[in-house]
Amino acid sequence: MNDVLNQAIVSGILIGGLYAVMSVGISLTWGVLKIINLAHFSFILLGAYVTYQLSTTLGWDPLIALVIVIPGGFLAGVIMQVFFELAKVDEFQSLIISFGIFIIFQSVTRTIWTADFRRIDGDTNPYESMSFFVGDIAVQVATLIAFGVAVAIAIGMTVLLTRTYFGKAVRAIVEDPEIARAYGIDVRRVAVLLSGLATAFSAVAGVFIATFQSLSPNMSFGWFGIVFPVVILGGLGSTVGALGAGVIVGVAAGVATTEWGPLSASLVTFLILIAALLFRPQGLFTRQSST
Repeated sequence: MNDVLNQAIVSGILIGGLYAVMSVGISLTWGVLKIINLAHFSFILLGAYVTYQLSTTLGWDPLIALVIVIPGGFLAGVIMQVFFELAKVDEFQSLIISFGIFIIFQSVTRTIWTADFRRIDGDTNPYESMSFFVGDIAVQVATLIAFGVAVAIAIGMTVLLTRTYFGKAVRAIVEDPEIARAYGIDVRRVAVLLSGLATAFSAVAGVFIATFQSLSPNMSFGWFGIVFPVVILGGLGSTVGALGAGVIVGVAAGVATTEWGPLSASLVTFLILIAALLFRPQGLFTRQSST
């Protein structure tokens, strides 16, 4: 039983990295731009389906799809932020509007790929069954790569937000956008670039999902119960927090599934979330500032 539990912990840590990549985009837009952009779930899904399509029709290695998905996600994020700026959308309105965008993309995805389950064929997807053992613990290569990408994003964004002019501008916007404008910061330009980065991260998550899961348009609804706990536990706007919270959620869900069955995973996750909201409402990995 100890081997089974250890396997659940290791697998939970690795899948937690994927949860972090899925969550960091919403965390940044919500924490910094004050926009609750549910359309990120659509871009996770689109990233997965684009990867599936490129691998199926052109025979691409799934990870090569990143050269298409990353700039495509960035452009989509830029367009959405420009729209939100022009429409002068506030935090609550962004929730409603982005949910509408999410539903539209759900319908588009279902129209193009139907509601049937899709999976990349093993001949073009070496990551589906690729794994190695560390002692008695199996390590899935796809989730290991996703975890590595999550660590790279957390470190890279931390450096970007703390040691560059762009990062200083982002922190100034968080504190007071009007004062930031008074000091010559182009708030709109910074917001557009940050939105592009955030959406690109979400699309990247879709690439990794396509490497080891079957795809269905309805699967994105299940991500709400993963992403929002990670975002809130990690602290709004915190990339390192998203990684830490992703690992916590992944391990908690993995251990709960092993010990009490699959239905207990969501219960344990939300119990942790409720406890965090009671005792650390600003997030487990932040102080008072989200960045």
